[in-house]
Amino acid sequence: MKNIDGIEAMRPLARVEPGKPGGRPSDAGARTLLASITAEEPGATVAGPRRARRYGPRRLALGLAAVAVLATGAVVGPSLLQDGRGADPAYAVTRAANGMVTIQVRDFRDASGLKERLEDLQVPAIVDYVPWGQRCREPRGKHVRDIPRGLYSRPENIPGEKRGWQMRIDTRLFKPGQTFVWTISANGESSSTSTYLMEGPVASCEPVPEPTPKAIKAEFRTATVKGRSLEGFRVDEKTVGEVLPELKKRGRKVVFLIMAIAPGNPGGFGEKRTQEEPVGDDWIVWEAEENAKGVIRLLVTDKRYDRNPVYGGPRDDVVKD
Repeated sequence: MKNIDGIEAMRPLARVEPGKPGGRPSDAGARTLLASITAEEPGATVAGPRRARRYGPRRLALGLAAVAVLATGAVVGPSLLQDGRGADPAYAVTRAANGMVTIQVRDFRDASGLKERLEDLQVPAIVDYVPWGQRCREPRGKHVRDIPRGLYSRPENIPGEKRGWQMRIDTRLFKPGQTFVWTISANGESSSTSTYLMEGPVASCEPVPEPTPKAIKAEFRTATVKGRSLEGFRVDEKTVGEVLPELKKRGRKVVFLIMAIAPGNPGGFGEKRTQEEPVGDDWIVWEAEENAKGVIRLLVTDKRYDRNPVYGGPRDDVVKD
């Protein structure tokens, strides 16, 4: 692992809130978090919520540290799960025969009820509610570093609803003594959750103020959107050989950001390095960024993936030109 001053030093980066300074998933703070806790040196490889900024790549962390997502906004789909009065319940937890548990949370203050329901379904979990802007004091216990692939899905919006989130947990992948630890909070229509996998005893939650993250101005920003230098020129999912001729025709200097993709391509990416040295023409371009000097940085991988890791799926689902 990279040399860092401990998980506690990175904690201010573990919760991101779109639209606020330093809080966008594509800002340098989120990139630093992902790179720091997932990269190996040399030649780093990366071991990311659907909430990207409107025009930005998603550089988020999954695994060792946490999933942190603002569950706001709505997606198209049928309304789900209502109680006898026609109102959505605070939470709903169901377990399939194969051990897959689906969790939907709407009222983030009913942490004890959610914890009890998870226990009923034999999900080893601790759920704590803390006021907005606070977190549980660390350390609470030992973090699991080797998280089984597929243990849980990224939190995402509940289809057809304006608030709340849902996720899935494969209970078959828990090892003895492991506990899924949630910290949830809400502020009006916004809500957030951090999730950790721990082993052994877990201390009670002692709420403490969330450190204020420093706003860091990103050097590069997306270049292919309206009002930017590559407006109208789509580079996503093309090969480097298809993209470079147009950039050379425009007289643009080009550098390459070598992306690191987590196993299974869950969405989001780490940054191995940025280099001037050319990559192969068959490498895949997922997005292009620009800086104040007019340099174009292509976000590339050496192979094609099943979906765009920058946006967690089709670019058109995130960027509305």
